[in-house]
Amino acid sequence: MKQNNLFKDSSKEEVFMKLEQLEKLFKDVRHNYDYLVSIRKPKNLQHQILLLSLSRAIKYFGAYLLLAKNGYGEPGINLLRSIFEASLWMRWILISNANAKRYYNSSKGEAIRIAQKNIGRGLAKIKNAPDPEIMKKMLEDEARKNTLPKWEDMAKETGMMDLYVLVYKMMSAMSHGTFLFLGERFMDQRISPDPDFKNIEPYYEIANNLLRDCYIVAEMWIKDEKIRESPNVKELLKM
Repeated sequence: MKQNNLFKDSSKEEVFMKLEQLEKLFKDVRHNYDYLVSIRKPKNLQHQILLLSLSRAIKYFGAYLLLAKNGYGEPGINLLRSIFEASLWMRWILISNANAKRYYNSSKGEAIRIAQKNIGRGLAKIKNAPDPEIMKKMLEDEARKNTLPKWEDMAKETGMMDLYVLVYKMMSAMSHGTFLFLGERFMDQRISPDPDFKNIEPYYEIANNLLRDCYIVAEMWIKDEKIRESPNVKELLKM
């Protein structure tokens, strides 16, 4: 397998040729999303979560295209990472109805944890409660009830561990700024805030397959209640 340079320079022409194909995929998935909405079971929690997650992935992909077309490859990678996270949620909630309910309740748990942090820092107060300490204990209990697995654990459960290790960890490092000191830009002191069309073309296949995977996972389950097999990472990375 040919190794790609993840700090590769690409011309605008090379980038735009690739992005035209991604633009077509984006439009096709957006069009087909309406079809899935029309055949979903409105009271089926898994269907609802799949479509909400897919709609989020489509929006993030559209935003990624805007960034990429303007030469902002690295900020765009943050959005690809979010699409990968959406694909993990989509696969994980299909393992069981219990997982779907757990994810559905996660918003409540997250809101409680945010409130706890604010109260703990003195940025918010518990008002109109007979006993604030009892209320704090109730919040702690509710927060414990509504926890979610770590990304790595979900990747293991859904068979996405190879993609997690090879792609997600790389995108996270770029997002967190811990890869700033690798590559020719740092070594040659070519540092600039201007768009430079780096890190776009090497991620083309990753972007393409992430959105396709989200759509196909949703389509297969909503139409036939089948779970799509995990992508073959070796094939995915043949760019």
